[in-house]
Amino acid sequence: MKYTRDPKPEILRIEELVNNVKVGDIKLPKFQRPFVWKKSDILTLWDSVYNGYPIGSILLWLTREKLASERRIGDLEINQRPDEYPINYLLDGQQRLSSLCGGLFWDGRDKKSIWNIVFDLEREEFLYPEEEHRPQWFPLNKLLGTFDFINQCRLFENHPEKIAFEANAQKLLKSIKDYKIAAVRIGDMSLTEVGPIFERINSTGRQLTIVDLMRAATWSGEFDLNDTIDAVRTALEAKNFEEVPEAHILRNIAASAGLGINKENIDKLRDCSSKTLQESASACVIGYQLAVDFLTSELPLTSYDYLPYALQLTLLVEYFRINSNPSLQKRIALKKWFWESSFSRHFSTSNTGQNADDLRQMREFAEGKITELNSFRQINYQNFVREAFRLNKATSKTFALLLAHRKPKSLLDGSPVNTARVLSIVNRHEFHHLFPKAFLKISRVADDEIDMHANICILSMNNNRAISDARPAVYFDQLRLLLGDSLQGILDSNFITTEALQASIQENYAEFTRLRSGAIIDYIKHLCTGLH
Repeated sequence: MKYTRDPKPEILRIEELVNNVKVGDIKLPKFQRPFVWKKSDILTLWDSVYNGYPIGSILLWLTREKLASERRIGDLEINQRPDEYPINYLLDGQQRLSSLCGGLFWDGRDKKSIWNIVFDLEREEFLYPEEEHRPQWFPLNKLLGTFDFINQCRLFENHPEKIAFEANAQKLLKSIKDYKIAAVRIGDMSLTEVGPIFERINSTGRQLTIVDLMRAATWSGEFDLNDTIDAVRTALEAKNFEEVPEAHILRNIAASAGLGINKENIDKLRDCSSKTLQESASACVIGYQLAVDFLTSELPLTSYDYLPYALQLTLLVEYFRINSNPSLQKRIALKKWFWESSFSRHFSTSNTGQNADDLRQMREFAEGKITELNSFRQINYQNFVREAFRLNKATSKTFALLLAHRKPKSLLDGSPVNTARVLSIVNRHEFHHLFPKAFLKISRVADDEIDMHANICILSMNNNRAISDARPAVYFDQLRLLLGDSLQGILDSNFITTEALQASIQENYAEFTRLRSGAIIDYIKHLCTGLH
């Protein structure tokens, strides 16, 4: 077979294609999407083959690169060939070839399998059997084996429609054996060169990610990137951090291997030995466990959804990989770093240079070469308190954590707010406008000013409904009567000073937000000193 860069179309029969898959000459690279076809899609494909309709070509990549590939296609266990390269990787046609292999090589065990397909010899149609087998139902997995085919035909030799059934069985077999598919082979290309081709022809338009490429490039019998990603997510599930993106886990593996966290650093993983990859992956899993334990035990984070910036977790994982048991002073410094990087929006415009500097500094801090983490941009306190509250923004997630850190008490009855529950999922209904939106709209206050952080507190949905759209003068005065001597402590836990309370009773929104902003800013400065 000629090994060439130029695409070369060949005409192959279905039987030849599926047998090439079976012997391991055609493999499915792991950067392919999972099998997603529905039963109706599979039956339509088989109907097209039977009737001789076109089903499209397939694209094969003939290469000497050894890539991670699926061990099974459908119910077919793919033979593992010796290291005789080049080999063909399927780039386009996975759903079709999987459907053909699955039907023809179904192992017959799970009757509910998506590959348990029969051909009705009487009605000449493909279907999924949902009742006891009938003589006219010819299983597709009995087609290619000569003895299987003969034995299956014997089941209807006493049937009144024997002649018609035999004719249609032969017609079915012939349609499969004679059906030809155009297979286009490309070769002499690297994995990164093939990536754009795959993206271009992929029917879903799904782009290959760096995880897809590195999963294929780093695979060996001893290492599978999927296993590490699964191990990290399993370890973090109990802490509600299992949604860490695959690409972020990958950059931590690269960091654990002594590389960086930028794309060009991650690409160097392909040059690492299986032993290095295994050791880096194991260290990465432990680093994630320790980092998430720190975030959830010493900070008010209770889920990944409220992490302001993903790079914060990436850097903490690297810290705990190097130093698994930091001193009290180190832990205080890490908390100060978390708050300061969040309020300053340090990671909002990160680039490769900043990423490299941040990683170097975190490593030096973990190794004891420096005593503190700094170099953050200046915090714009006024912008922060006046920014509109939107939970899809890092600043508002930071503000939600700030409110939770204060350990707020319910404005209605003084009971502690269950902040762990509130922050377990992103739900705007757990947050309340202290000056109700309806009141402020009537007062013609602009939407951004209505939603500013300085007007938001944590309040359960039930309490939120109870206050509803009541005027501030009414419900704050009622709170004063209801809560008595406990009132100020409850208000303080929500950053409402005595003076701010008076402004709310007077329905002076500008003065209320000014005073509450001051209390919030004082607390931010307190957190960023590391003295909390």
